[in-house]
Amino acid sequence: MTGGAIVRGKLSGWAIFLAVLLLLSFAATSSFKYSRMADLSLMAVRFSLVVLLSVLVVREKWRHRDGSDHPQTTSDANDTVLQRFRRWYYDDRKTSN
Repeated sequence: MTGGAIVRGKLSGWAIFLAVLLLLSFAATSSFKYSRMADLSLMAVRFSLVVLLSVLVVREKWRHRDGSDHPQTTSDANDTVLQRFRRWYYDDRKTSN
């Protein structure tokens, strides 16, 4: 990764964080319209994340329904979405077995 890509990644993370804080601040206001809008938008974001993760988990279970639990280590193309996300989250390198 280049230095510019790291800065862009951190900047987008901060932008998302500040947007969520903005929505939360709308929820804390006394105006009912903004409070209701912020509540609904945060509920929609949470619901969509739950649906997305549920679909990914069901997809993984469906792929490995035959009981073969052999991890594929040839390339990232063969990795599952959840495996790549876990490796990204924990900042792990791909190990070859």
